[in-house]
Amino acid sequence: MSEVIIGNQIKLYRNLDSHNFNIKADDEELKEIYETLSDAAASIGYEEVSLNELSSLQRLKLVEEGKFSSNFLDRKHKGFFQKENMPDIVINGLEHLEIREFSRDKSLDEIFKNVYEVEDKLEDKVSFSFDPKFGYLTSRVLNTGTGLRPQVILHLPALNYFGMEEISKGLMRLGYVLMPYRSGAGRNAGSVYTLTFESTFGDEEDFYINKLNMITKEITDIELENRKRFYLDNIIQLEDLVNRSFGMLSSARILSEEEMKDAMSNIKLGTELSILKPNRKIDFYDEVMKLKNGHLQIERGAILDIKSRDILRANKSRALMKEVFK
Repeated sequence: MSEVIIGNQIKLYRNLDSHNFNIKADDEELKEIYETLSDAAASIGYEEVSLNELSSLQRLKLVEEGKFSSNFLDRKHKGFFQKENMPDIVINGLEHLEIREFSRDKSLDEIFKNVYEVEDKLEDKVSFSFDPKFGYLTSRVLNTGTGLRPQVILHLPALNYFGMEEISKGLMRLGYVLMPYRSGAGRNAGSVYTLTFESTFGDEEDFYINKLNMITKEITDIELENRKRFYLDNIIQLEDLVNRSFGMLSSARILSEEEMKDAMSNIKLGTELSILKPNRKIDFYDEVMKLKNGHLQIERGAILDIKSRDILRANKSRALMKEVFK
């Protein structure tokens, strides 16, 4: 990926023909949907992950990796299926079926091909709910049509610094949605944003992939231009921002996940603009994931309280800064 693009993701939603959507289906129907789709998934080489047999930490790891939401784990007739080097399959999540893949290495076009390869194989086994006028039917109107939700995850610290409101409104008028990625309480931590469509109804799937690639290129160019502007016109503010963040990560004894994300975002920007010079290559996405609440507990092998997590995160952050920059 580039300095700006963190990763690409595609979710494809489908529902079985002649069945209620999940929000209307009763227990018996949800069980029937699960059995039908799990048999279809198994027939094309997928294996089910026995979620109920996993430990709380193992389930937390899957949620942390974005495989599904924590609410999904509370569902009764649910299914999560995996196959090596192939997209994941989720049964009875938002819709009857979700085929999803996230990658930091593959392009949207590559992921698109993988997801539809699985969809084609499943469609040979089951019949999906389709209307000649409206396309594939889903419980959410905005997903009806193609059922396709392509998404690009972007690191936009310069745009975030100068203000995102104007560009967000402009994109919204064109049918795009640029919003904070997994932020808490409406706040964006780490200047990470997702770019997708408000709806993928009315055109062929290829159209949306091509359009998203084009607008991603434009946003990337704008972000890089703003980084130059930040460096040339606001160098003192930039150095202050980066060095304050470095000071926090290298000295803090208690560090929240949100503080860590913000600081790591600034450090990443600082290294890319040569404010800081690491003595080895560092993948900031991987390091942020290692310092998140879920990973810390998984690594420790126990559920930790908030204070313990924040102390452990600070310890690891100090060690990382010492290793990478000194």
